[in-house]
Amino acid sequence: MRDAQADIGRRAWTSCPRCPVAASCAACDTGRNCDAHWCFLLAAEGRRLFVQCPGCWHRWWHDTGFGAGDRPHAVDRVPYFPTAGSATA
Repeated sequence: MRDAQADIGRRAWTSCPRCPVAASCAACDTGRNCDAHWCFLLAAEGRRLFVQCPGCWHRWWHDTGFGAGDRPHAVDRVPYFPTAGSATA
């Protein structure tokens, strides 16, 4: 059954783990989006996507492997800024 959140305007290009793997197409081989190999994007949480296959209606969480959580720990450290009047010249 198609999920109520499934909208053709919200898609993710990933293969369904339950459907047989289709032969690769020229668009997918070059990293572009094609009209055949996509899933409905139902939700996103960080680097994980909740998707539904338009063929078999299977729903699952897909880990993209990039995005939130792949930055080095020290990158998000807040730098020290001395307050006005406390800096020494």
